[in-house]
Amino acid sequence: MVNILNNNEKLTPYVFYSRFLYDVAKYIQESGQVEFKLAENGDSFIYESNYNIDPITIPLLLSLVEQLSKFYKQPINLALYNNLATKNVLNFLYKSDFFYVAGNNRNPYFPIGRNILKFKEEYLGDFISRNPRSEHKVRCYSIIDNDLDQKLCKFDNEDQKRDFLISQYIYTVRDHFKDLLIDNINTNEQLDLYIEILSELITNGVLHSKSNTFALMFVNRFATKFSISDNGIGFSESLKSKKEDFLYKPFRLKEILNSKKLLNVNFKVLENLSYIIETLYFSSLKDRKGLFDLMISVVINSNGYFRLHSENTQIIISNRMSKELLKLKDIRDELFKYHRKKLIKNEVTDEEIKIMSSLSEKLRENFILLYENISNRYNDDYRYSSLRFFNVKFRGVHIEVEIPSNKI
Repeated sequence: MVNILNNNEKLTPYVFYSRFLYDVAKYIQESGQVEFKLAENGDSFIYESNYNIDPITIPLLLSLVEQLSKFYKQPINLALYNNLATKNVLNFLYKSDFFYVAGNNRNPYFPIGRNILKFKEEYLGDFISRNPRSEHKVRCYSIIDNDLDQKLCKFDNEDQKRDFLISQYIYTVRDHFKDLLIDNINTNEQLDLYIEILSELITNGVLHSKSNTFALMFVNRFATKFSISDNGIGFSESLKSKKEDFLYKPFRLKEILNSKKLLNVNFKVLENLSYIIETLYFSSLKDRKGLFDLMISVVINSNGYFRLHSENTQIIISNRMSKELLKLKDIRDELFKYHRKKLIKNEVTDEEIKIMSSLSEKLRENFILLYENISNRYNDDYRYSSLRFFNVKFRGVHIEVEIPSNKI
């Protein structure tokens, strides 16, 4: 079995990508199957063992389990232990609805189970009296929920489907996350923006990734953290569906980045990084607030951290890149003004097209500069760089954000 939690090791997103995924891949390679064990020592060494999990790792864990259950066409076995060593983490997982979402629950008063994990429910009880905050729950969004897939059939094109889904999710997101966003001065001041962005990201997950999307937001006195994860088609396949227009030339930026050859890493890994940059660039051109705007809001407006993972590549954006990001933000803001004008007038003049096209080129040029600076820093000292390359691929798109509670 593969240990989800190792003794004296907090399961953070970094540990998930580096240690846990490697353990899973190795176990599958050796045995041809996979089974999970919640805690390394089980019912042994109870007084010497300590287990902990970063809440925002939970969506990543569910995405992986869903991916494996689809591959093996059955729920994955999970061995549980309820003892003094595991009680705290088991309590949090249970009360965050992890087991409802992952199991086979059909009670409509709780999240409908996705039937991706198989475990003995008798281990889930006799918990400590201290309850986590009621909003600290993992959420699962799916196109099959509330007959959304049937409702989408009424629409003729992708834009209409997207608009419908966003209109649905904007109320859901507000219900799920508003109270948590209010509790942080940085997110409270941009409440509507974060609700708009989260609705967009969840829509992207369920509509384009063609998989479930898992999300969890967690607030303490230091920061607001949230994680959104899916195991869908990923950036490369999603970008292939984009059509050329006066703002976007598919893969032009990626071709330029690949020609730079600044990083001495495997070509396929480098491809993943190029897709990530291309996706952020594409997002900066859109007439809706999305992934790019989340990055800017978290890093520039709140001095936080933005992490974006795809396949085996992760980029970490922080205020160390504020110079490059501020330039991108200014150009994006100018372009967005023209999008708003176009929306109000329902038309765009030739002169406006020319200006917007020029702004698109400026964004592309500045993304190239950002890529060059990130690459150079990686070459100088990869341990403290903004890039991480992992040995094991993790399908889909995985976003992690940390926003400090204090005002800049």
